[in-house]
Order: sequence, then C-alpha cells, then structure tokens
Amino acid sequence: MLRSIGSVLCLLILVVFCSAVAYAAQTPPAAVRAPAASEGNLAADTDSAKLAAARAAMKADATPIAVEHEGTDTLGAKLVMQLKEIFNTGTLLALNNDDVPKLQLIVSTTPEFPSRPAVGSVYSVIWIYSERSNVLGNHLAHESGILTPEDLDGLASRLASRTAGLAAKHAYIFKK
Repeated sequence: MLRSIGSVLCLLILVVFCSAVAYAAQTPPAAVRAPAASEGNLAADTDSAKLAAARAAMKADATPIAVEHEGTDTLGAKLVMQLKEIFNTGTLLALNNDDVPKLQLIVSTTPEFPSRPAVGSVYSVIWIYSERSNVLGNHLAHESGILTPEDLDGLASRLASRTAGLAAKHAYIFKK
C-alpha cells in the first residue's frame, strides 16, 4: 500500500515537471524573442514619443475629476468602472484623487429589489466642486434614476457627457 502511494506521488511529480518543461519551451525568453515592429525603428520611436508628449500636454490641460462610489451592488460598480474608463481615455477630464481643486462625482447606488440585485439599481449622482479636502465643496448638480443592465452603457456615456458639460460651464474655476 505504501509503495503504491509512493509510486503515484512519483508519477505526479514527474507529470508536473514535464508540464513545466513543456510550458517553458513554448515561451521564449525576452532576450531570444523577435523584435517588435517598432523596435529598432528610430522614426517609430520618435513618433510614439511625440504622441505620448501630446497626450500628456492634453491631460495637463484637462479638468481634474474624482469619482467616488457608495454602494455594494454590481450594476453600480459597473457604472462607476465605465465612467472611470471614459474619463481615463478622454482628454477633457483627468482622474485625479490628489488634494487639488477638482470636480467630484459621487455615485450612490443600491439594488432596486434586494432579493433580485441583477434586475436593476437605483442611482444618485452628485457633482461637487472641491477646492481642497479641508474646504467644504460646492454643489453643482445632481441626478437620480433607475439603472438596468440594458441602460448601463448609455447612462455611463450620458453622465460622462454631462460631467464634461459641467466642467466646461465652470471652467473659470479651474483657471491657473
């Protein structure tokens, strides 16, 4: 009995070792891999550096924004993640949680039906201008409604658009 357990254990170790060797053979080390299309091409490196500098300059002029979520429902979390993705990829608003003058977007969500959380959520969004963390913020706008899984993309786009509109309307606050 003890001998058969030892044999099975030896066989298992051998299988794991062979799997690891096979995986290592499939993924070449970085020093051996083929160069990417942009590697070694000075023009491509220069263009990508210029593009990165242009994006950094646009983000420097962007209005800082912080997105906060209050709630534990999955639809609300998905909404906030989509908003953050939109703000992160755009050039008008830049996600920033530092203690600087910024637009704060507070999203509060709760399941519409606690027994069926995937059916819908009730949401409330408040836009606040915050000068600093130790200074009371100024209420700019608010909105509330019902969110369903089908409405998620459209609502995220609409809230991002409204946020950009509020940032443009109150741009004088952010002048340096």
